[in-house]
Amino acid sequence: MPILPQFTIGELYSRRRDIHEKYGGNSQSGIASSSQVPAVFLFSGDSGLKFGYRDSPDASDYCDYTGEGQSGDMTFTAGNKAIRNHIQDGKALHLFKALGKSKPCRYVGEFALVSYSMQPGLDRDLKERQIIVFHLVRVKDTTADESLPVEAGNVVKEPTSISAARALALAACHASSGIEGRQALVNYFQRSQAVRRYALLRANGTCEACSAPAPFKSKQGEPYLEVHHTTRLSDGGLDHPRNVAALCPTCHREIHCGGRIQPVDATH
Repeated sequence: MPILPQFTIGELYSRRRDIHEKYGGNSQSGIASSSQVPAVFLFSGDSGLKFGYRDSPDASDYCDYTGEGQSGDMTFTAGNKAIRNHIQDGKALHLFKALGKSKPCRYVGEFALVSYSMQPGLDRDLKERQIIVFHLVRVKDTTADESLPVEAGNVVKEPTSISAARALALAACHASSGIEGRQALVNYFQRSQAVRRYALLRANGTCEACSAPAPFKSKQGEPYLEVHHTTRLSDGGLDHPRNVAALCPTCHREIHCGGRIQPVDATH
């Protein structure tokens, strides 16, 4: 099991000592993808305003984050590519607010990419260019039906086969263009449901850790299993099907509370 970064929302952290020395990533970059742990560290601060960055890291559930690149049009390379592909790569996005030079960073939380847009802006030389704005939502526990919004339009249509469910789940791993604000939150929950549903259909009523049958049936009359995100400390957010497993309650609690190494092979 890979080491998963642990941070507390609102707490202050030394970027060098508490983040990069422990978990890796380029300490000079605003977007630092780690090769040591499944994480991409994002840093936002007022210093980016002179480069046309327009971040909103203090939003509760929704956040706009400007890509990297100080001159010319932004492209999907380096850190921008790491954000766009974080779900396929199995890496969580951890957002920090920089408080100033030589000062610690405040942890804002873990986010997931829902969409992005190309917007007009200025570079460091005050020349017009296109900037990438990533539309992120805060990761929440979406493993239980009761945790999902019940507003009209928020429920994913049930797939008719496991192949259809897999297609929907894989489609959920790709960020779309141009979806912002409240609709981004709606899409987040819809996509999370698609991945969750596929994991349950794939398991077919059997725990993917211990191979035991589900211990009982849910209120909906289906075998009760819980969806576990193997690359996250929490069980929330949009994830790739290969990083999500359907587990019996005992195995799920043992992994989270007992320090058990995860014997889960959710690779398809």
